[in-house]
Amino acid sequence: MSCYSSLLTYFSSHRWAAAGLLALAVASCKNESEKVVPIDTNYYPLAVGDFRIYNVVDTTWTRNVKSYSRFQFRERVAEQYVDDTGRQNFRVIRSRRATAADSWVDDSVLVVSPAAGNVLVTRNNERRVELIFPVREGYWNANAFNNQNDIKEQNLRYIRVGEPFTTTSGTTTVTYPQTLTTTTPDEKEETTYINRFYYFRVQQVYALGEGIVYRNRRRFIYTEPGTSDIPSPNVIFRGTSRTEVLIEKGR
Repeated sequence: MSCYSSLLTYFSSHRWAAAGLLALAVASCKNESEKVVPIDTNYYPLAVGDFRIYNVVDTTWTRNVKSYSRFQFRERVAEQYVDDTGRQNFRVIRSRRATAADSWVDDSVLVVSPAAGNVLVTRNNERRVELIFPVREGYWNANAFNNQNDIKEQNLRYIRVGEPFTTTSGTTTVTYPQTLTTTTPDEKEETTYINRFYYFRVQQVYALGEGIVYRNRRRFIYTEPGTSDIPSPNVIFRGTSRTEVLIEKGR
């Protein structure tokens, strides 16, 4: 006999029971029989004391000549608090050092606000929607909560959801079995971002249970402004690229 049928039998034989008690019992029975599927936010796990260290490579192009700069970033979760809207926030301190032998020097602060529906990240007083839940391939408006909202309505998307991803830094190679990638729209769909003269791409890879394991940001100009040169993807007049690879994490 089902839970609901049992309740009807009981209350039929006890007419003194209030109708409100029956409604309350039915609601309780319903909650027991229906399973609520949780929203998985474990692609961006956070706890006070957590830290992540990234090897960083900055590449600069000037008239197709490249130069490199290598250093490290550390992101440390320093504080957890609840804001005026009742939302959880984590204050993350980003520090920088030239080599592993040097001391860390604080570089910047960001605020990460995870919730059941999304993850908001505030940098330089600008809040962006870095992730949305549930995770599925598609687009969303990363600028929904900042003053750049009118620049692009759908400017971030998921790709390669649930796929493995491999990173390499120096002689160390790590494969993460389940990841997702966020990226700006590609050239096949958004000529505003990438065309023959200009290239812009931001990608971040999140591993389940690990957080961000890879970041890459590229901005290229292929020809000198004001000239009639024919652009070539193999010749970069001016450009920058930054790649960050997770090499260590702990608490």
